[in-house]
Amino acid sequence: MTEPVNIIIFKGPKCATCKPVERHLKRIVETSQGGATMMTIDTSENPAISTKYGVRNVPHVLYNDEVVLTAQQAASMFSSFTVETTEPAGMFSPDQYDLFNYLFNKLIEAGVKASEADRDRWRKLSIITVSERLLNIEELEMVTRPTVGDYVHIGHLQSIVTSLLAINPIAKGYLFRSGELAGKFGAAQSWIHRYNPKIMGTLRMKERFKEILKGLKILYGPNQLASNVASDITFEQFSDYHAKLHVYGSAHAVMNTDIGQDVCGFLAGEVAGLMEVTLGEKAAVVETRCCGLGHDHCEFEIRLGEETDHYSPRKIETKEFFSETDRLRFELSLANISRHMFDSILYRRIMRPGTGDYIHISVLQHILTSLKFSDPFNSTLLAYAGQHYGQMLEDVGSISRIMQRRNLGYSFPMEFTQACEVLEYYLNSLIQSKIHADVTIEVIDDESAKFKIWESAATSGIDLSTVDLSALFPGVEKPPKVTALDDFLSGFINGRLDLLVEDDVSVREINCQASGHPYCEFLAELD
Repeated sequence: MTEPVNIIIFKGPKCATCKPVERHLKRIVETSQGGATMMTIDTSENPAISTKYGVRNVPHVLYNDEVVLTAQQAASMFSSFTVETTEPAGMFSPDQYDLFNYLFNKLIEAGVKASEADRDRWRKLSIITVSERLLNIEELEMVTRPTVGDYVHIGHLQSIVTSLLAINPIAKGYLFRSGELAGKFGAAQSWIHRYNPKIMGTLRMKERFKEILKGLKILYGPNQLASNVASDITFEQFSDYHAKLHVYGSAHAVMNTDIGQDVCGFLAGEVAGLMEVTLGEKAAVVETRCCGLGHDHCEFEIRLGEETDHYSPRKIETKEFFSETDRLRFELSLANISRHMFDSILYRRIMRPGTGDYIHISVLQHILTSLKFSDPFNSTLLAYAGQHYGQMLEDVGSISRIMQRRNLGYSFPMEFTQACEVLEYYLNSLIQSKIHADVTIEVIDDESAKFKIWESAATSGIDLSTVDLSALFPGVEKPPKVTALDDFLSGFINGRLDLLVEDDVSVREINCQASGHPYCEFLAELD
């Protein structure tokens, strides 16, 4: 396994842009699952080291001794800053979007420079944590969340996927890649053959292709598992190896607004992975219609024996980061997802008549773990997406109603302890139902508190304590410790607190149900 990457940031006492750069880098490192380490050097205290690396202006960031960010590049992203400025306009102001995306993409480009063998180990870890449980129908039928049950509202999945796409334009490529890995190595490979044994009952390639299409209809539509990925699936076959899937009521996208992007990248990747392993040839799978593009259902074009760069991170990286108009479209989309979820839960305005608006938690877990373990830095992406979602979510006025109902006369910005009290009521409200069970908060002092969350949809039923990491990483003296899975929820709590106190808060998961703890525990601290 490769050694942890060294990130060095050079800063100075009068540098206005150094603080936000350092904060973003620190968060990326903290959530990288051991993929990176960081060192901070004050140029005023270490002039010799600064001279050695040719640093004349700050901030200046090195990654494995390669320049990642210069002072000139940082200044172009913070054009409104002056030397006297000490705080950014906001964690996700336009400047902050550009800064985070730039740093994150540079680190991904330059490399989690892991070998293919290292990546295979992460894939196996994903399979061990979730997929093995999915292979056992008896185990799936056992309720792992006795208080709230094992189904979660599709709005929760949609908020995660849309937030990922909103925070980073290349997330679509990561979703496809993680879906492709899940299709190749995950439980879907076993289930599609169970649902349609004829797939392997014929030797002719073109017959197999047709039988896989039939299997996909059962796999993602209503089935024995009641995973409820879609309300219905039909397909058209144009030639022996060319077909189109019509997906109705996709849990990833149904009733989403037009955000100018197709959002079902994970599903497209999983289909591509299933095709490649079963048929022995790559398949180009592209979503050509999507609710995220303003259509009433989703469509996927499949061409066996071909490849596509539609989801290539390299291609998407060349696209400029989102404009203010794009950001507003995403924020409107997230607000609509929240509103649909609110109406569905409280007023029974069902989004998917016939199928219902809930998916099995294994569907959510399959996506989150596949994404997380396809690259250690994707934990950062999940945490930032959750933070962005927490900061901007209107949530149909839920917090205001909670404060009125509880006669809480707090004004904005709140004190940290007041914000924790309000957030505890919010996380236990009906709109959050089935995402988790009970939530309690232990206030440590005026600037720190612990959030304890039982039966999280992202972690319940997963047991990391049974994973032999030394077997996955043979010869590695200190194999990476994967002890926390709920990166999105950690980020969401972070974002909600940022919003309520109007100050920078740091939140990290310190105990996880997936590691054998009875609940997930998050430590929140004022920075």
